[in-house]
Amino acid sequence: MNREKITLKRFDETYFKVECDVGTHLEIREHVSVYAANYKFHPKFKARIWNGKISFYDVRNHLFPIGLLPEIYKVAEKFGYDVVLDFDVNELSKIVPDDVLETFCDNISEGTKFTIRDYQFDTVKAALENKRGLIVSGTGSGKSYDIYTIFRYLLERGKKKMILIVPNTSLVEQMFTDFIDYGWTEINKYVTKLYAGKKPDYNKPILITTWQSIYKNHESFFEDYEVVIIDECHNAKSMAINSVMKKCKRATYRLGFTGTMPTEKADEYNIKSVLGPVIFELKSKELIDRGILSKIYIANILLKYSKQDVDLQKGRSYPEEVRFIEGYSGRNKALDFIFTHVHNNHNTLILCNHIDHLKTIEGYIRTNFDKKYLLYSIHGEIKTSDRENIRRLMETGENVILLASYGTCSAGLNIKRIHNVIFASSSKSKIRVLQSIGRGLRTHESKEQVILWDLVDSLSYINRNNKEIFNYSMQHWHERLKYYTDQGFKYHNKSLEI
Repeated sequence: MNREKITLKRFDETYFKVECDVGTHLEIREHVSVYAANYKFHPKFKARIWNGKISFYDVRNHLFPIGLLPEIYKVAEKFGYDVVLDFDVNELSKIVPDDVLETFCDNISEGTKFTIRDYQFDTVKAALENKRGLIVSGTGSGKSYDIYTIFRYLLERGKKKMILIVPNTSLVEQMFTDFIDYGWTEINKYVTKLYAGKKPDYNKPILITTWQSIYKNHESFFEDYEVVIIDECHNAKSMAINSVMKKCKRATYRLGFTGTMPTEKADEYNIKSVLGPVIFELKSKELIDRGILSKIYIANILLKYSKQDVDLQKGRSYPEEVRFIEGYSGRNKALDFIFTHVHNNHNTLILCNHIDHLKTIEGYIRTNFDKKYLLYSIHGEIKTSDRENIRRLMETGENVILLASYGTCSAGLNIKRIHNVIFASSSKSKIRVLQSIGRGLRTHESKEQVILWDLVDSLSYINRNNKEIFNYSMQHWHERLKYYTDQGFKYHNKSLEI
């Protein structure tokens, strides 16, 4: 008895064209249909005109994302089908001999202080051989050096147009500077930058830009790019990034780097559909155990509010709770406690959700600790050039406090000389939490470990049924504790009356 077939043909560098019977098309669509994040709150779901699912297979034109190819094989295995690849499968990968790559890496590192580590070699090899896919590697593992090596290798082998997409303007400048530090003396011949106020030279083969700077561009803008790399690609769940990748129809290399994959299935599929499956993974704990990343200790500071304050906050919405917490002056006692326990000459990164809250903390520090610390701020209103200057000043300075918004500094910021990280605002996002922790994990000769001070606002109470009702901040903290435990991070809880 002949088995049913699923035939895949190349449509472009983004999609396969699927040929199979009608029932199989529907089975494929169902397999890659997942619930959207927070679908229960969507007006269309509430109105019962949408089931809350989004599908990554369009049965109208039979186009299936190349990045989700493993899912086709799962469908075939489940229903007993055969998968036929009606194209040259060698186009999807390329063998890179170890000795060839080793010689190349030795050549570009000659005369510099940088030497590629074993796992970085494996990362680069996986990227070059698979051509597309995700590299999940902890913050501080050297992802920017991996990207640099990939670009240099492909440039030497004739790739004429390549693009690196980063989350924000600070990372455009930081990546450019990193490439120089790695020893690329002729960088200005090959690399150009694009973001607000920057006019790139498109004749140069490599463009470093933000997704905000390009996602509205016409498809013709992307037609010559053969290589696309997305740094901090967990942001690729954004429809803008998804749109950019689909416009890069000729890009045979599609690579994403991140320290943390999203937990929502829809976000995971969104990333994998345009970039590919995970092709290399290395956890932070392994890097810590090897001494490549700094050890971490977490101090959870449970801020205890008065019974009167707790009673006033009962039944409040999340935004109302946040406004109360951010405006509560007594909360600054936590900063008094922390700064009496940090070592002299150590640098501290304080992360906040909102600029108004950040500025309130800034005012308190200037009033109470101005003579002891140098204080800088990075948020959306700070120019990119100023952010880069602050980053460099913090690398060389002592007793420096950097106040920053999560949006500008939770991902990608490369400052090794951070000894303390303070979570001044609550979050339950796994990506945000782990990326923010990563800001302090880079090793530096001046530190033995990084201390994370997690401020937890306890407004919980016991109801009439003798059940403890946790406020939003406490609920978020319980989620963070799961992340800390999963990562093998040690922590200690300290209560503080405010």
